[in-house]
Amino acid sequence: MSNNVHSVVRRSVPCYFCNEFLEEKYLTEHITHCAAVLEECPNKCGVYVPRRNLEVHEKICNKGTSMRNSQIKDIQDSVWKEKVFSVLTLLRLAIDQGEKERIRLQDDLSRNLSLLHSQQESFAALQLNIEEAVKEFRNNHTALNRRLNTLEMITDDIQHCTTLNLRQISEQLKLLEGELTDEQGKHVCTPNDWFQELKDVKTFVAKESVHASDMWQEHSQRINDLKLELEMRCKNMKEVISKHDTLTERVNSLSEEICKHAESVAKRKLEIKGLKFQMKENLKYIEELIAENCRPEPSLSSCSCEGVESASTNGHIIWRIDRYKEKMSEAKESDRALYSPIFHNKEYGYTLRMELFLNGRGQWKDRHIIGCLRVENGKWDPLLDWPCILRAVVNLRDQDNPANDVRKMVKTVGRDKDVSDPDKESGLYMFIPHTILSRYSGYTKNNVIFLDIQVKDIKTSASTISLV
Repeated sequence: MSNNVHSVVRRSVPCYFCNEFLEEKYLTEHITHCAAVLEECPNKCGVYVPRRNLEVHEKICNKGTSMRNSQIKDIQDSVWKEKVFSVLTLLRLAIDQGEKERIRLQDDLSRNLSLLHSQQESFAALQLNIEEAVKEFRNNHTALNRRLNTLEMITDDIQHCTTLNLRQISEQLKLLEGELTDEQGKHVCTPNDWFQELKDVKTFVAKESVHASDMWQEHSQRINDLKLELEMRCKNMKEVISKHDTLTERVNSLSEEICKHAESVAKRKLEIKGLKFQMKENLKYIEELIAENCRPEPSLSSCSCEGVESASTNGHIIWRIDRYKEKMSEAKESDRALYSPIFHNKEYGYTLRMELFLNGRGQWKDRHIIGCLRVENGKWDPLLDWPCILRAVVNLRDQDNPANDVRKMVKTVGRDKDVSDPDKESGLYMFIPHTILSRYSGYTKNNVIFLDIQVKDIKTSASTISLV
């Protein structure tokens, strides 16, 4: 296209006198030397001859032949000159106007060609962008379908796992309820409030199960609705392109909501597991309360409750901890504490209990077993000396070789009589490193550990060195 424009700009024009074609910029110079230009005779005979015939005319020119016609010729020549000049002037004006029109048309043609070229380039670029956008949309649509399918599979798996876990928890709670019913039949003194609490826990778990199932069904319905909406919108390409970002945001928000719900389910699962652990401890505590309530008083008859172990009254107790590995795992997950059976340092003495953190606490977490001797409220507290100052020796018994018993000294533990909180911690603990338990298998043989606890009253024991 540019070559054609160049040829129009350099087009040849004819000479007014000799009709020779030449470039426009050389036209003026050519007229100056053109041999066909008319010039007046130098002898003033009134004749105009071409430049190339001027010398021949001078030779044959007869100036004196007709002097009487000189005036007539002068007049005719002047008239003829005026006509020639007027014609040449009009011709020149027409030529200039045509040249201006040609230049204007040439400029318009150049602009139109440039505009056409730019429009063609824009159209090509627009077509390429449309093809890329369509291709990208197809890829995004395929990836979105794949992602939705994966999300639906994950949701179904999570719902299935949650249903199974809740079913197992319900079965375990039923078993616990059966065991509690059996214990209630054996022991008449069992408190009814614990049974009612167990029913409330079961009702709560059932409600939570129904609530979780409803939430999963709602999420599944939302996913199905989203897929149907996506299929309907895919029928119109332009609407899908304009609303693709909105759909992506919805999918991302749905993914975040599912992640949050999964975290909530995991948290609830952990809470239920901790609740299960607490229920076991509560059942054990109920058994201890039953044993303590059923223990015969000195003034009563010597009948005893069958199957109930009486509390120690000599300050010595061997605490058997069954299912050590399971309880250690539960302690790592929920930081729950274990409590020993209640015992007394002497008959009608202080009511004591050992608190044990299998996984440690604070800066000793995941490294030591930490124990603390706690003073509980007792029946004979008004008759005892306060604050109480005791000395306790704790031995971790080796079931294979008793010579390897690990002895730990529990520092002085005191509790004022006026303290309103009976479970207030003294801040004094005993420590058993986890490395010792892993080094010697006799301490945890048959998944059981034994703690030998001996307590002495410092004020009444003259042979014991005071730790205060």
